[in-house]
Amino acid sequence: MNKKIIKTQCPFCGTGCGLEVIIDEKGNIKVRGDKEHPATKGSICIKAVHLPKALDVGRVDKVLYRESKKEDFKEIDWDLAYKILKEKLESLSPDEVYFYLSGQLLTEDIYVINKFAKGFIGTNNVDSNSRLCVATAVAAYKLAFGSDGIPGCYDDIDDADCFIFIGSNAAWAHPGLFSRILKRKKEDDVTIVTIDPNCTETAKKSDRWIPIKAGTDVVFLNSVLYVLYENNWIDWEFIKNYTEGFEEAIEEAKKYPPKVAAEICEVDEDDIYYIAELFAKKKKLISFWTMGVNQSTNGTMKALAIINLHLATGRLNDRGCPFSLTGQSNAMGGREVGYLSNGLPGYRDVRNKEDREFIEDFWGIERGKIKDKPGCSITEAIDKILDGEIKFLWIVCTNPAVSMPNLNKFKKALEKEDVFVVVQDAYYTDTMQFANLILPATHWGEEEGVMTGGDRTVTLCRKFKEPPKNAKFEWQVFVELAQRMGGEKLFPYKNSREIFDEYKKATKGRLCDISDFEYEDLPKRWGGKHLYKDLKFPTPSGKARFNPAKYKEPEDAKKEGDFILITGRVRMQWHTMTRTGKVKELLKGEETPYVLMNPEDAKELGINEGDVVTIESERGKIRRVVKFGDIKRRHLFTPFGYGLEFCDSPANLVTTDAIDPFSKEPELKFSKVKVVKG
Repeated sequence: MNKKIIKTQCPFCGTGCGLEVIIDEKGNIKVRGDKEHPATKGSICIKAVHLPKALDVGRVDKVLYRESKKEDFKEIDWDLAYKILKEKLESLSPDEVYFYLSGQLLTEDIYVINKFAKGFIGTNNVDSNSRLCVATAVAAYKLAFGSDGIPGCYDDIDDADCFIFIGSNAAWAHPGLFSRILKRKKEDDVTIVTIDPNCTETAKKSDRWIPIKAGTDVVFLNSVLYVLYENNWIDWEFIKNYTEGFEEAIEEAKKYPPKVAAEICEVDEDDIYYIAELFAKKKKLISFWTMGVNQSTNGTMKALAIINLHLATGRLNDRGCPFSLTGQSNAMGGREVGYLSNGLPGYRDVRNKEDREFIEDFWGIERGKIKDKPGCSITEAIDKILDGEIKFLWIVCTNPAVSMPNLNKFKKALEKEDVFVVVQDAYYTDTMQFANLILPATHWGEEEGVMTGGDRTVTLCRKFKEPPKNAKFEWQVFVELAQRMGGEKLFPYKNSREIFDEYKKATKGRLCDISDFEYEDLPKRWGGKHLYKDLKFPTPSGKARFNPAKYKEPEDAKKEGDFILITGRVRMQWHTMTRTGKVKELLKGEETPYVLMNPEDAKELGINEGDVVTIESERGKIRRVVKFGDIKRRHLFTPFGYGLEFCDSPANLVTTDAIDPFSKEPELKFSKVKVVKG
């Protein structure tokens, strides 16, 4: 039987696994790992295996419109949709307009939308759902190394002898990557440690689990630095030659000797000494972190505290890497394009005059068109909608009605009649209940373009199936609209390759240089195996920077409540379940959300396993069935991502929208709550 094999990248997590899509003569689709992919070498998880079953379920296949949110939708054609969009955008000032994008979009999509907003409309009010997951890592990398970008790559796993997971359940969230680590452990004397309030699947497979109190990571990591300093386990030569700012960082760390830190963090002093000794004595150490660090009002400081340990012990390149694991399939590509409110293509920033002028000249727009101040983050945008300052919100390929924090506030904002809401997506989502205009989009497999995986490997996602009749590529919608608004010269693109060929030129000479990449070359990693292989950094001094990691209690710490609620992933579900939730094999055992509770806490409250409890914060209430588990006392865990199709109360009804002052990423790992039986 003749088979067609198409190479592509998985559209789920940020690992960026290379896939082969096999199509037989009858059109049946199967997925397997691409063993020739340079980053992931054939790794694949069960979510990708079942992906074909979800591709066509629940698709948006019509353009739908209603003038008022109190009305029913009616079907319209694309010409009328463009007319409505044109009239709306031309009637508003740039500051009244907002674009909210996704880390699941192709790089070509992101480039065009970013150009449309910042270069054509003239607003920096552009943000991405990556604001909710990796903005903190971006901020920390920039502060420490002068630029974003993962310093190492997945190949570093193959000769490392120590892996420390901090606020990361990679066994569930990045399973292909974690299986590679377990394979490494079978080969050699390798140590795995997990630092987390919850004994996750990653913790269960670790040599040591450190049950830290949520929100206290900065204290713990500063104390590790203190121990390294006190024991002279410092690489002074590395510090002298390649870093600056050590004195300020160690002065901050000295505030937290192990005895003090152990009390604050509710851990054993021995745990602190143990981690210090690993940093001091292991051959090659990789620290992985993700949302348990990033999604915090103190998140940037947490990430900087991790990086400080690597700098203090020279743990870069062949000796280690501070590795931020990415949540979405193209969050790295989006960062390269500049899809957060301060970004421009090629790791440029709107606050930098030279960067702005380069892009203005590159795009052929007048000087001063790109504003010199970042737009507001998505959480700040919700406040501006409520205040009447933002009157137009265009949401592309994401489902904030489930993923945004403090959902009651979000709903109040989007229910307003004076804010026009556009939702462009391949699938019907919870967010569409707030829409005025719904636009059908293509999805993975129906368009061509690139994504960048978590270790900087760029992969071409090839088209292998036809989209529904009315669906358009994300970039196509903005190109066709711009052309109707007088932007024909700025947006001449006929296909994704033309967009890629323009975008890549903007990266020439930058850290993320892909200017010589062609579709036919891919997959290919930019920056080589180690981004700073010569230990020269894109900072004014050319040296990496220590930053004093200052501890601040979570915003919710002094709020009412006996428990700290943590949110996170379950094993089989991803994003807001728009695809994984449609596959019965993936839903088995994960049909509804639960709350994980320490049995001793439950006993004190007269709660049995299987009981239903109400979890309440000052922002809202959710109801959950109780599961018992190995979780730190006075901590709870509930999965997020379950929308109204699967439960009557999404987790983020109770989470805070307080944000990190540096990254503007919201706190989703520390919400003070009360628990009541029933």
